[in-house]
Amino acid sequence: MSDAPREPEATASFEDAAAVPSSMSNPPSPNSPARKSEGAGCFPAVLAATLLMGMVLFLTFGFAGYLIFQKRGDLAARTIRGTILSELEQSRLDPETKSAVIGQMTTLVDDIESKKLENWQAGGVMNRLVRAPLLRWGDLQAVDGWAKENLPEPEFAEFHKQVTRFFRAAELDRAIASDLQDVLVTVTGGDPAMMLGRLKSNLTKDNVREVAVRAKLVADRAEIPDQVFDDVSLPKIVDRLIETGIREGST
Repeated sequence: MSDAPREPEATASFEDAAAVPSSMSNPPSPNSPARKSEGAGCFPAVLAATLLMGMVLFLTFGFAGYLIFQKRGDLAARTIRGTILSELEQSRLDPETKSAVIGQMTTLVDDIESKKLENWQAGGVMNRLVRAPLLRWGDLQAVDGWAKENLPEPEFAEFHKQVTRFFRAAELDRAIASDLQDVLVTVTGGDPAMMLGRLKSNLTKDNVREVAVRAKLVADRAEIPDQVFDDVSLPKIVDRLIETGIREGST
């Protein structure tokens, strides 16, 4: 009996067999179809179309804004002729004030149309005129006149003081068109939200008294002294607005 050492039999454990990759244990058949790549799909096309549309919109609105910027003078002249002058002619301003302000506006439009003013100057003047309580100034004067005829003298004196305090606030650029709209809301017919509203034909004492209350609130906020200001001139205010707009533009 031979004593030579026996070689160990090659054995593989269950774990070793499990560690073998499936691709090695089951190699793909030459006849099996290759797996197709899904790729990026339609996302690049959608992204490119979105970017292109954004560029088109940017250029379109940019060009439109440029045209409007260059036409500010023409727009201002049309607005003054088509809206402001028309409203002033129908306003309740006293005849002397109405004639003076309409003359100022007519001269302004002529200067704009004859290119005496540059676009930035016309735009500056227009911005200031639109903000000013110009178009309904005569309505507040008319309510003041109604109060003089229908309220007792002591009560009218207080009413008139608050109205003139509001006019002083406007003279100092501390009251604007929307403030006057709010002051007149109780005596305005139709939609009170409309900036070009009209006075009611049947005013009442209660509604008129509310005008004084609202005018006082605006004047107090503007820190106007509690006294009568009978020397406030609308034509002087308009002159100042035009001069400042020509000098400073919209700043």
